[in-house]
Amino acid sequence: MLLDEQIQEAYKIAKGYPDLVLKLVTIGVQSYTVDVATGIILYRFEGGKHVVHQPKSVTKIVADDFSYSLTAQAVKDTQQGKTDYPAFLDDIAKAGVRLYEATFTGNMRVTYIGIDGFYEEEIPV
Repeated sequence: MLLDEQIQEAYKIAKGYPDLVLKLVTIGVQSYTVDVATGIILYRFEGGKHVVHQPKSVTKIVADDFSYSLTAQAVKDTQQGKTDYPAFLDDIAKAGVRLYEATFTGNMRVTYIGIDGFYEEEIPV
C-alpha cells in the first residue's frame, strides 16, 4: 500500500485524534503541517519523504489578528466532540491561525501559528 493510501486509511479507521496520531506514527509520519486557508496538508517522513494532500475545498479567510483564547477554545471544542473537522478549521481561521503543525518526534505536540502569536498543546497519547 502506498503512503498516501496508508494515510487515508488511518483517517478512516481512527477513533479520535490520539488514535489517529498512533496510526500515523505507525506508518512513519514524523510531522505534518496544515495550511488553514487552503487545507493543504504536508506529511513528513524520515529521509525527506513526504506526501501532500490538496483538498477540493474552498479557501478560507484567516483573520489578521491571532487570538490565543479563541484558538484554545476551538481546540477544546473539537476535543470534546462539539465540532467536526470542517467547523474546527473555520474556528481556527477566525482565531487567526494561518497554519498548524503536529510534531510526533520528541515532545509530541500541535502548534497553532498566527502572524503575531501561537498556541501549543501536547498530544495526549
